[in-house]
Amino acid sequence: MKLELTRVIQGRGRLGVLKGLGRTGQHSMEVPGCLLYTHFGTVPHLTQDTLHTLSSLPPVTQVTLAEHQEVLEEFKDGFRKFAGLHDTVLYCSLHDPATPCPTGYTTNKTVSVWGSGGRMELTVAKFMALQKTVQPDWYHSMSDGETWQSNTSRKRVRKSVDRTLAHLDECLLEHQKSQVHTKTTSIYVVKIKGSDL
Repeated sequence: MKLELTRVIQGRGRLGVLKGLGRTGQHSMEVPGCLLYTHFGTVPHLTQDTLHTLSSLPPVTQVTLAEHQEVLEEFKDGFRKFAGLHDTVLYCSLHDPATPCPTGYTTNKTVSVWGSGGRMELTVAKFMALQKTVQPDWYHSMSDGETWQSNTSRKRVRKSVDRTLAHLDECLLEHQKSQVHTKTTSIYVVKIKGSDL
């Protein structure tokens, strides 16, 4: 993956294109950009037939960590084929961006995700087993993102950063050990410069 900047707006952000996305590296996405949101692999209120009649769909499709791991393990061909999401880059997010997540359930060893069955506590091993089952092109590593509230203290933000980095290190180790992921999935690490944390 390569980010090509087309314009830098001082203090406001960057415009560019992410190139080389997906297994073949033939997809690209403008940044800032949008992903095709799905709920359990389907776009809300659209059938697959209707979806394929639309032009200019985002090149990256978002899915949330699968709740029904056993079904996908039995299927063996990953979430893309299971959901009929063929010509797209598959991005697996940790949380559903359209659903609020309660705070206070992240620890140094686990992250909680919420689904229709309630709370599911994930260790790095379980998280990486889910990624192996889903087989995305790109996934959001385990992280402590519970700092979105306006009254979050600086100490809590530091704890969040430390936990997130520790989870990332463990996920990278597991990712490198897994031959299936080495062949099919990419993990991208983005560093943000200028942070005083």
